[in-house]
Amino acid sequence: MSLELRAGEVLGLVGENGAGKTTLMRIAAGELTSDRGSVERSGGIALVHQHFLLVNELTIAENLALTSSARFRYATRSTLEREAAATIAAAGIDLGDVSRRVEALSVGEKAKLELVKAIARTPATLILDEPTSVLTPHESEELFRVMRTLAANGTAVVFISHKLREVLAVAQRIVVMRQGRTAAETLAAHTTAEELAEIMVRNAGVSPAEQAASRRHPEAANATLATSALTTMSRHAAPGRIVAIVGVAGNGQSELAASLRAQYPDGGHIPEDRTRDGIVADMTIAENLALKTKRWNRRDATRHAEQMIALYSIRARGPLQRGGDLSGGNQQKVILARELAPYPQVIVAAEPTRGLDIESTRFVHAQLRDAADAGAAITLITSDLDEAFALGDVLHVIYRGRLSDPMTPEEASTRVANLMAGLP
Repeated sequence: MSLELRAGEVLGLVGENGAGKTTLMRIAAGELTSDRGSVERSGGIALVHQHFLLVNELTIAENLALTSSARFRYATRSTLEREAAATIAAAGIDLGDVSRRVEALSVGEKAKLELVKAIARTPATLILDEPTSVLTPHESEELFRVMRTLAANGTAVVFISHKLREVLAVAQRIVVMRQGRTAAETLAAHTTAEELAEIMVRNAGVSPAEQAASRRHPEAANATLATSALTTMSRHAAPGRIVAIVGVAGNGQSELAASLRAQYPDGGHIPEDRTRDGIVADMTIAENLALKTKRWNRRDATRHAEQMIALYSIRARGPLQRGGDLSGGNQQKVILARELAPYPQVIVAAEPTRGLDIESTRFVHAQLRDAADAGAAITLITSDLDEAFALGDVLHVIYRGRLSDPMTPEEASTRVANLMAGLP
């Protein structure tokens, strides 16, 4: 694999889960040592990980101060907060009150804090690993503005993403990886999302047309959804229906998911933060998949894991590989296999395709549709509008802890933008 990162350019790096994108960038950043070959660096490199490296018990200001141990140790709280606010403003990112603890932030806000931490170091090269997977469309546009500004000021920016249209919109040059090698390199102006998708999944037996299959068009949905304060939010989805809930991060999505987990403890639950709530890094794949079973049997667990690895196309060495050693997308597949395979009657899916490639996303969507067709009542909480429209029989917008009236996808297409902004 040979790759050049150029000052003043946004490079899009795309490929299936497990293609080697994150590993390559960790080698470039000095986090991993390559078995052979060499890396030539000019200036500092900052890598914004797909998995957050934040201290939940500290505030936004304190997390930013950790980049300088001396400042963290000796500065007063008011000084830290004043400097943090200035750092965030200089980065061109909206993050709100810097005195809030990280544990109270939404996933999107945590992602923005990681970005500010990286920018504050003024690196010569900035690597962003799936940054928009946790961002709303508005937040993604905010990120793209920051990326373009950094590149215009001479920073080499690497944008790793599965969202090909976003890559085409912001990158000048695109490299496609497959199985640890360069499958293609092209200028963004000379290719299309369909061509990139075809290269990414070549030999996978799935055509771009199949991957982009349009959503089903069910009969008019008739689901009932109660709206209330965050502490009492609950949802009663109708069997056989997918209810999609969309909104700007921080408007109560996490509280709603927590309420539904408490209300339906035996349901299938896909958490929005897989590393914190979905996967146990030190457990094997077999053990992670067996977490919901009533009795542990190593032989049965290993056999079941082998079946799930094959069914969900989990790229792993085998059932005994640690969950923490998997790529983010493959960790998500383990969670999906554990939660969906038992065919629960109630499913709460929070950002179920976050960080997944095209083929994996297509598979997850098919699994959720199949579960609904089998009679499951599904609540989909997502920041991806395309996903909401592709899967939802009925849509709601969540704003400041309250849900809009139910809408068909057709109705939502003309109202969702205003509702997400709090407009009638």
